[in-house]
This record gives sequence, structure tokens and C-alpha cells, in this order.
Amino acid sequence: MRIVCISDTHGKHEDIKHIPDGDLLIHAGDSLGIGGIFDLEDLNVWLGTLPHEHKILIAGNHDWCFQTRSERARATVTNATYLEDSGITIGGFYFWGSPWTPRFRDWAFNLDRGEPLRTQWQRIPLNTDVLVTHGPPAGIRDTVVTPIVVVQ
Repeated sequence: MRIVCISDTHGKHEDIKHIPDGDLLIHAGDSLGIGGIFDLEDLNVWLGTLPHEHKILIAGNHDWCFQTRSERARATVTNATYLEDSGITIGGFYFWGSPWTPRFRDWAFNLDRGEPLRTQWQRIPLNTDVLVTHGPPAGIRDTVVTPIVVVQ
């Protein structure tokens, strides 16, 4: 199975010049710019133009409509399988999608480290073959550098 992964397109998906062919396209969050239903409708149309037999979409911290208008957002996605603390088997592999990340400012799908985040991540089944998250693994490019502001 050939898997193609993208993320952080922030509503600029149509600007992508080339997406490789594959059996499965995974969009691992921050697909939307402003995070509204209108943006999601546009993304859904674009997903429908791609040749991949299977498509998985999870939310990221910019994808507010999945958190604030969950039912409407889920109904809008017809050209991919939206995973939010849920899974699907494709080609004999079990994929699980989780949008939750440690709190960063006040974005969507953020939880405090410790028990709140642990509770969500404990939902990930042990039989998961491929885990799709918006955030990176702990300790691997997961540091946020805040710009230094010099006031004179």
C-alpha cells in the first residue's frame, strides 16, 4: 500500500502543485485556513478530485469547525473518512486518528498535559497499526520557539 501524507495546508490546498499518486492519502490536520464550514466545503470538493482510492482526514488546531460544529463538519466531509478518536481498516491495516495536542495558546483540540491529554490518548487501541495525529511525537520536533520581542 502506498500512503501519501500531507498536513498544514491551511486552506491553500489548491496551491499544491503535485501530490504523488498512492492508494491512501492522509491529511493530518490544519487543512483549513480560518477553520469554517465554507473552507471545509472547498476542501471536500478538492479531495474529491484526487485519484487516491482511500482518503483519511483528521482535524488540527486550526480546524475549529470540527470542534465547534462537529455534526455539520462531519456531514460536510463526503470525499474522505474523517477520524476523530476513531479508526478504520484499510488494506488490512488499522488506522486511528486523534486530533488532540498539548495546549498551545488557545487553539482547537488542545488539552492540558497530564490527565486531560492522557485520557484522550488512552483511547488509542493497542491494535492500531498506523496512528495519525496532528502533533509530533514527544521529543521529536515538538518544541515551540517563541520569538523574542525587544522593547526599546
